Amino acid sequence: MKEKWNELKKYPLLVLFFVFLFGFMFLDMAWPKRAYSDLERRDLAQVPDFSLTKLFENVWTSEYDKYTKDQVAGRDMWLRLQSRSESLVFQKEEIGGALLGDDEMLFTQTLALKPTEERILKGNIQQTSLFAMRYPGQVTLMLTPSASTIYPDLLPANAPMLDENALLDTIFEMHEGTNCIDLRETFGAAAEDTQLYYKTDHHWTTDGGAYLAYQEYCRSLGLTPMEVSKEDFKHVEDFWGTTYSKCLRWDQTPDTIAYLDIPNQLTVWQTNAVGEPSEPKFTSGLYEMEKAETADKYAMFLYGNQGYTTIEGNGEGRVLVVKDSYANSFVPYLTSNYAEICMVDPRSYRNSIDALMQREQFDQVLLLFSFQTYSTTNIASYLAASASAD
Repeated sequence: MKEKWNELKKYPLLVLFFVFLFGFMFLDMAWPKRAYSDLERRDLAQVPDFSLTKLFENVWTSEYDKYTKDQVAGRDMWLRLQSRSESLVFQKEEIGGALLGDDEMLFTQTLALKPTEERILKGNIQQTSLFAMRYPGQVTLMLTPSASTIYPDLLPANAPMLDENALLDTIFEMHEGTNCIDLRETFGAAAEDTQLYYKTDHHWTTDGGAYLAYQEYCRSLGLTPMEVSKEDFKHVEDFWGTTYSKCLRWDQTPDTIAYLDIPNQLTVWQTNAVGEPSEPKFTSGLYEMEKAETADKYAMFLYGNQGYTTIEGNGEGRVLVVKDSYANSFVPYLTSNYAEICMVDPRSYRNSIDALMQREQFDQVLLLFSFQTYSTTNIASYLAASASAD
C-alpha cells in the first residue's frame, strides 16, 4: 500500500483531479434538492420518471441532464460567478436576454417580433379597435412603453433593439376615435427627474411611472386624480426584479418598492366551468404583505395576476380594467375615483370579456397593457364580440 501511495505521489495533479471529482460527486449527492429557485424565479427540474421507452428515445437522458444541472451543488454561486466573469472578463453587455445599461439600469432585450407574435399583434389591434367601437365613449387604451423606449441613452452603445416607437405609432393610428393614452411624451419629459421604472425589473414604479400614468388617465376623462406626496408612501426594501434574475449583474444594487397603505377591500373570485365569476375565494386588503418577505415582492400588489377581482372604491360608478401585471400597482389609485373596480386578466380569466361587459354594464373600461404583453399575448380572442352581441 505504501509503495502504491508513493507511486501516486508522483502524479499530484491526477490525485487532486480524482479527489475533486469524487468529492464533488458526494457533495452533489448530499446537497439539498430544491423545487424552486428564488434567484432565477423559476421551477427547477426534478428527478425524471424512468421508463425504457423514454430511455431508448433519449428523452430520459435529456431530462436527467437538465435535472443534474438544475440541482448541482452551489448552483446560485456558480451562476453569480458566471455572470461576473461574462461582464468583467469578456465585457459582455448582454447576459441571459438582459442588457446591462448605464446607471445600473437593466433592460429586456427584444430584437424583433416573431412571425407568430406579428400575427398576435395584428389580431390584438383589430379586436381592441372593434371592442372600442362597440362601446363608444367608454373604452380607454393605455399601452405602457418599455423602459428602453424612454431611456434610450442608457442602453449599451449600438444595442440592437426592436423599433418599438414605430409599432406604437401604428397601434395608436389604428385606434382612431378611441381614447388612447400615449405615455411616451409624458414619460420622456419626466425621465430625468423621476424614476419611472425599476432598475432591476421591467415594471414601472408605483410612485413614478404608475402615478404619472394614473394622472394622464384622469386628465383624459376629466377626473380629479388622487393627490399624493412622498410621505404618503410606505416602502419595501431589497427588491431584485425579474430582469436582474436573467443576468445577475454583479455590481447591481436592489430597488425599493413604494406603495400606498389604502384600507379598501379586495375580493378575488372563483370562476365557474365557463370561466365566469361564481363565488368569492377570499376578501382581504389590497396587498399580500407576506410576499414582501419573498423574492417575488412585486406580487404583493393585488395578490398578483388573478383572473377576476373586484375592489371597493370611494368614488362613483364602475370601471372594468382589462390588464396585465403593470395595472397591479396602478389600480389602487383608482379607488379615489370609482365606487367599484373590476379587474380581468385575460391570461387567467380566459372567457369572453364582451359577454362580461353586456352582463355587468360598466361605466368605463380601461385596457391597460405593457407593449410587451400587447404584442406577444393573445388578447384578441377574449375581446371578440360574444354570440349574444351578434
